[in-house]
This record gives sequence, structure tokens and C-alpha cells, in this order.
Amino acid sequence: MAGGIAVIGAGAFGTTMSWMLLQNGLDVSLWCYEENEALQIAQTGHNPVHMSELALQGVVVSPDVRTVVQEASAAIIATPSFAVASIAKSLADALPAGAPVMLLSKGLAADGGYLFQVVGEALGDVGRVAVLSGPNHAEELACAQFSGAVVASDSKGTASFFQRVVSGSFFRLYTSADPIGTSICGAAKNVVAIACGMARGLGLGSNTQALLMTRGLAEISRLVVASGGDQRTCMGLAGVGDLDVTCHSEHSRNGMYGETFARTGISVADYEQQRHAVVEGAHAIEPILTRAELLGVEMPLVRTVNELIHGAYDIDRAIDLLTGRRLKAEFS
Repeated sequence: MAGGIAVIGAGAFGTTMSWMLLQNGLDVSLWCYEENEALQIAQTGHNPVHMSELALQGVVVSPDVRTVVQEASAAIIATPSFAVASIAKSLADALPAGAPVMLLSKGLAADGGYLFQVVGEALGDVGRVAVLSGPNHAEELACAQFSGAVVASDSKGTASFFQRVVSGSFFRLYTSADPIGTSICGAAKNVVAIACGMARGLGLGSNTQALLMTRGLAEISRLVVASGGDQRTCMGLAGVGDLDVTCHSEHSRNGMYGETFARTGISVADYEQQRHAVVEGAHAIEPILTRAELLGVEMPLVRTVNELIHGAYDIDRAIDLLTGRRLKAEFS
């Protein structure tokens, strides 16, 4: 492919995606925020911080995003969700005209909008943008363990392009025409995973976690439908598939934070500093609630997690509030 693929972000998923694209025989360029880290990758062919076991020989690495994307045929954004808006502005002037962009970042914009629309507005064409989501922990992909995901876009052509480029011997992509539902599922499942982690941290078992996951999925589904997304997305890889792995996997950063919070009460900022990892669910809560309030969607579990991590409730009070809600039919 002329120009190859530019990967924006050298965290765990960005590094793993770069390696996967190399396995597909593609030319890859990689943007790394830290200049020293970029230099080490260029010199050694390994990321010293994330997924260091993966061989990245042949990847062109730079801390300058313009250098990475200026000759690319397509770009893949793998930064934390809160960095997407600034990255989109950088791409607008540097990415070749018409080059499609795929988001690995899972979250919503600060105002409750969609990251794919933020990128699309910067590029002047939302149809150039796709969203990838599914049960895809980088630690397992890096071992070439079979996995799948959904790539969703308003443009069938954009979704199909990334399906062809990224799919490989152990990674199967399905296309979707529902970037709204895919985006909401990808953001909100991280919040539910924090709740499940809290349950484990309190010593609660599988029954409780299954309850939280299922009722969390109900909240996500309500928000997807109210936002104009497809409810079927919630039952697919981007919905229940990603929710299940994020709530139960040992690799889930959101789940691990929930467990640690329940035991110690550690703040998000302190946890991220100690672990050098982003708790995406914590950053997604306020945009999710902003959208929910705008649309009149009730999300008691998400709201309770928000109050807990910001110190408005203690654990006992949160449990009382959730278990004390009025009884009702499961489906209404």
C-alpha cells in the first residue's frame, strides 16, 4: 500500500496495532509522544514502556505527528480519548487529502459528543472516519490469540477499507454502519467495569458482578437507542463482547482500578500516576452523564460510580442507594 499506515499513539494498543499491521505486510509509521521513547524504539525495534516483547523493526518512529502522517495512506488514532481532539487538529493540516482515519480510542468528547465526529469535523468529512471496538486486550493480541472486533463508520467504504487492512490470521473484523452505538458502548462499558472491579474489591462474587454487568448493559442500551444508535450493536462485539471482557479480564485497567478503589479509596489521578496507565472509564463518566441528561436517560449505575470516585458517596451509601431503588419489571 502506497504510503502505508500511520499509527498515532505508542501505548499498549497502538504498539500492538503497529505490530499487527507489520504482520500483514504493511509499511507502518508510529507517533510517540515521548521523544526519548521514540528514539529507543527506533534504535532497538522495541517499545521500552509498552508491549516491549513485540518486534517493531521496520516501523518509522517520530515524536512529530506531521512527520508520521504526511505521506500515509491512512491513519489510526490510538491515544487516550481526552487527547483525540488535539490530535485531530494536527491531522487536519498534515494528513493527505482523502486518507481515512480509524479510532481505537474509546470515549466521548467532553460535551457528550462523539470522537469520530470531532475527527470528522477537523478533516471536513465524517465519512472518512471509522471507530473500532470489541474485546481486544492488547496483551492477548500480542500473543496472536484469536479475537474479533467491529469497525463502524457512516461510510461503508471507510469501514470496508479498514476491515481489509487490519484483519489478519488471528484478528477478524466485522463492519457496522453504527458509529454512534459503537462509540457509546466503547465508552460506557469501561464505567461498568469499574463497578464490577469495586464489587470484587469488596469480596463480592459472580452473582453481584453479573447483576452489575447486565444492568449496566441495560443502561448502555437505553443511551444508544435514545442517541439514535442501533440497539443490535449492544448485543454484538462492540457491546456485550467488549463489556464482558472488560468486566472480567485480568488485563482490564478499569476493573483493576475499581478493585483498588474499593480497598484503598485511591483517587483516579494517583492511580494513573502510580500505574502509568489511563483509567478511561473515569474520564468517560461525565460526558456520558452529560449526554444522558440531555436525552432524559436514567443511568443510576454510571451515576453511582461517578459519585463514588469523586467522594460524594461512600461504598455503604452507594450500595444502599442501588439496592433501595423501587422494584419494577426488567423490561419496560
